[in-house]
Amino acid sequence: MVFTHLKICGITNFEDAEQIAGIGVSFLGFNFYPESKRFIEPEQAAEIISRVHFPVRSVGILVKPTLTECLDLIRQTGVDMLQIYDPLDFDDFGDIPVPVIAARRLKTDEDFFYENKGERFVLLDAFSDSEYGGTGKTLDWRTLSSLIPKERLFLAGGITPDNIFEALKITQPAVIDVASGAEVFPGKKDLRKVLSLQRAILALNYQRLNSELISIE
Repeated sequence: MVFTHLKICGITNFEDAEQIAGIGVSFLGFNFYPESKRFIEPEQAAEIISRVHFPVRSVGILVKPTLTECLDLIRQTGVDMLQIYDPLDFDDFGDIPVPVIAARRLKTDEDFFYENKGERFVLLDAFSDSEYGGTGKTLDWRTLSSLIPKERLFLAGGITPDNIFEALKITQPAVIDVASGAEVFPGKKDLRKVLSLQRAILALNYQRLNSELISIE
């Protein structure tokens, strides 16, 4: 049985990080892509990560990095995981000393071919000509269910408190990844939206567990 977790991406300040971790969100995403509206400097991210008191995994997002840049970022920030778009000079994620989320942006399900290159998870997001993540665009969730094992899937792309139940029931991913759907504006999180997303995930996890227990009986 796959239980779903929540990742809130685009953390830019300690207050948001502490509050979001405090309600039990499993992953915090820090965007190190300079062109992102949610960009954060490595030094600032390192300070936030070191100050959060609650158990949560930190994820560093990199776009078109070199292997050296990946290793430097891990050393500078202490992130627990990396989320990597389009690496430049390597294609074996096993060379990275922390778990990797291999991020893929899809126009259609036909754009995707799953080949494990040492990553722990694969993130599927909607394609944009101008942005890597946080676009608010949704994918056709019904076409994704057979593309990748659920226990490896991070699902992103336009997920909000209004449509999360549909996304969960159709895909049942390992992780729901939200940026724009949990914000007041880019980089500033809306705790009420985060709570709504977390409650939806916990409710569906409970339903799955209850169904599993009933089937055992």
